[in-house]
Amino acid sequence: MRRSERHHALLDVLRANAERPVSVPRLAARFEVSTRTIERDVRALQEAGVPLYAVPGRTGGYAIRRDYSLPPLAFTPAETTAVAAGLSVMMGSPFAEHASRAMDKVLGSMPPERRQRSRALAARVAAMAPEGPTDQRIADVVRSVLDDPRVVVLEYARPETGERTRRAVEPLGLITVRGGWILVGWCRLRGGVRGFRTDRILEITSTQEVPPERDPDPLGEDLSRWDFRGVDR
Repeated sequence: MRRSERHHALLDVLRANAERPVSVPRLAARFEVSTRTIERDVRALQEAGVPLYAVPGRTGGYAIRRDYSLPPLAFTPAETTAVAAGLSVMMGSPFAEHASRAMDKVLGSMPPERRQRSRALAARVAAMAPEGPTDQRIADVVRSVLDDPRVVVLEYARPETGERTRRAVEPLGLITVRGGWILVGWCRLRGGVRGFRTDRILEITSTQEVPPERDPDPLGEDLSRWDFRGVDR
């Protein structure tokens, strides 16, 4: 993450936690930088006029003045809560990092009472979401090829047998089924649509090949029509 992006993300975190200060070690862990870097970031934001202040003590840290806000989102309270609940489901997906940053922005736009209710609802929804994050290396490639379609070459493991296969796949989409995130695509090895659990992908590499148009399109734009039994176990 570039320094300017981290500054924006840091503000989002502080606004999403406006009721209490956030400690420097927690911020450092969140952005995977040193505590010294966080201190420098805070000073830079203060010099730019952002009303950040330090709260001393064992439970202290940095906080942002509660009346400091960005232009409000054009959501009703119920819509904002729904967005927060939906983002919570993405926390184990290949989009987890971006979903977490979006959650900070959504929560930061709410008044305190609504924020607490939305946090509680998001936690209840997240309890039903798939567990365990997707490996970051896998997540980066999956996000990339879903946004800009490219044929991928992946190595896939079947935990029941230990069998490993290597195949080229034309990505079609991402779904969650029975506690796992599944990359759906046209498998050239099997000659049909298959699903690959992201936690069973050992390696994945994006090629420069753009997937061909298939006639007829096996799924169109509606992944809900896919037969979930097609997960390549």
